[in-house]
Amino acid sequence: MKVKVLIVFSLFLFLFGCAEPEEKDLTIYTYDSMVSEYGLGQKVIPKFEEKCNCKVKLVSKGDAGQLLSTLVLEKENPKADLVIGIDNSMLPKAIENDVLEKFTPKNIEIVPENVRFYKEGYLTPYDYGFIAFVYDSEKIEVKLDSMDSLLDKSLENKIVIQNPSTSSPGLALLLWTIKVYGDPGYKEFWREFKQNILIVTDGWDEAAGLFRTGETPMYLSYATSPPYYVEFEETDKFLAAEFKEGHYIQIEGIGIVKGTKNRKLAEEFIEFSLEEEFQKEIPFTQFMFPVNQKVELPKAFEYAVKPLKHLELDAELIEEKQEEWISEWEKIIISD
Repeated sequence: MKVKVLIVFSLFLFLFGCAEPEEKDLTIYTYDSMVSEYGLGQKVIPKFEEKCNCKVKLVSKGDAGQLLSTLVLEKENPKADLVIGIDNSMLPKAIENDVLEKFTPKNIEIVPENVRFYKEGYLTPYDYGFIAFVYDSEKIEVKLDSMDSLLDKSLENKIVIQNPSTSSPGLALLLWTIKVYGDPGYKEFWREFKQNILIVTDGWDEAAGLFRTGETPMYLSYATSPPYYVEFEETDKFLAAEFKEGHYIQIEGIGIVKGTKNRKLAEEFIEFSLEEEFQKEIPFTQFMFPVNQKVELPKAFEYAVKPLKHLELDAELIEEKQEEWISEWEKIIISD
């Protein structure tokens, strides 16, 4: 009799979908620096695991461009629940490829309107900053105050940038030049700028490494990079050039991967990402601005450039023209 009851009960659980408890493992795809020894992941993941009584697997997929490419390749069989690091420049491509599920956290009001994404729901912002060229002030003598100043002949073979097809700051730079010079005016800028490019890297980490080892005196980075050198390398000689045209804004977000089996846990993580417990770790791990305005910035952030003009291209235009612009860039920089 007991055996029959057990069989009937098991059948009931199977039929009504209750046989298996909800998984308590969360897989998150992100970029390299997030999972590094000193990255944001090391600070916040243990805190979330304690809160949710779960396990989080943080998986690096290179730079943000490579991260998005992985989501597209795995679209039919997604292996991640969440993605951290897709930004405002890459969001149109993510939407076009239908790799994200919509979700608006209950505490979204923490995020100021001016640093939210143009289409709310696909990504939740967790930090923001501005693209800038960081340079060694003891090695670069030219006054860097505009996009045109990057064309100075004294900078020949001295600048490292990132590839717009694989890197989010690389793409932001391309969009920045289009915003400043227009289309097709940006092409002439890149033809002249090409002589000053030493190397084009796939991602930010490689470019930063070349700068750190002294192989280049200048690289594409962020207006918030100098605080890192002040705080951890105890030098203020590495500066971010401030351009009179303004700087391109980068807003980074967290999104739910379409097809996740851990939707509830993914939602909990996104809401956690806006809390002060998470946000206070951003300045000295991400070296970006936290979206939670209650977080007090460290003293070293006095060395960050705060552009008066925040530049951004229309998202629908990016969605329409991005592939064409990258193709034209490749013809100029790689093919010619």
